[in-house]
Amino acid sequence: MASHYPYLTRVLMSLFAEGALTTVDSIQVEPDYGYAAMIGYVDGSHRMIRGNDVGINPGASNDVVKDKAYTKHFLLLAGISTPPGEAFLLRWWAERLAFSRTTDQAAAYIRETTGYPVYVKPVDGSKGRNVWRVVDETELARVVSVFDQERVRVMLVEKAIDLPDYRLVILDGALVFAYRREPLTVTGDGVLTVKDLLSALLQERRSTGRDTSLQLHDPRIARRLDRLGLTWDAVLSVGERARLLDVANLSAGGTAVDVTTTVHERWRVLAARTAALFGLRLCGVDLVCADITGGEGEYAVLEVNGTPGLDHYATTGPDQEAAVRNLYRRLLL
Repeated sequence: MASHYPYLTRVLMSLFAEGALTTVDSIQVEPDYGYAAMIGYVDGSHRMIRGNDVGINPGASNDVVKDKAYTKHFLLLAGISTPPGEAFLLRWWAERLAFSRTTDQAAAYIRETTGYPVYVKPVDGSKGRNVWRVVDETELARVVSVFDQERVRVMLVEKAIDLPDYRLVILDGALVFAYRREPLTVTGDGVLTVKDLLSALLQERRSTGRDTSLQLHDPRIARRLDRLGLTWDAVLSVGERARLLDVANLSAGGTAVDVTTTVHERWRVLAARTAALFGLRLCGVDLVCADITGGEGEYAVLEVNGTPGLDHYATTGPDQEAAVRNLYRRLLL
């Protein structure tokens, strides 16, 4: 089994080798990347898996929630709170579609509606890539320029809501996992530089098989260091912590803290309702709220993920790893 295969593929192969998938007759894995696999069952049926997709959700549902603007639209229609915001087309794409709401109007929209800071991200992005916390028009223009160069088609602008960030994983209407997501942070030892600390952290993340999309020289880290008055060569004192990103995505180096047993019923019901709204059996609901253990206070659903990766959660401890393997065993039988 290749170590670079996605976590789901590795678990599938491991469970099959152990004889835990009693209804599975064969598995065929694309050998180069291991990103796609065909499962053959003893009854003659087949199932495809791809990346983190275990193949149990409708294709259209997965496609809709991959677009953050579509997701936002349907959440609001259902009366589910999301951060105030709008989608804007990059000018090059708007010209092809003859569409008028472009990034040229984004600055005025922010001034008149949300105010700063805002988060700006591609509507079809994933794993925290290219998600920027923007504090003024100069930064907004810089991000739009980056998006234009990278041929991003549509960007979403949303008011920053500074509350704790959680992911709730739902299967068939029930909460199975929940964890708080902490942004990428390094802790000083009085010797290593920020660059060395981050290099060691990313190496540790990858050695455990975590799907980490973050690169060492991500420009968002440089921007964050500048705001903190630090440089790559700064040496943090023993125990001094520096948060290097404004996003909490685990694929961007964040950390998961298990809160499954303390989630209040309000958030369990909300997450299950969100999954049902999009017709998703397996679903990750990302939300911010003041207190995951209480039923009061404001909240906002940030995103909905129809193919939630569980490799990050599995690395938080042996109990979590066992629970994830058991979940995949149930799903793949």
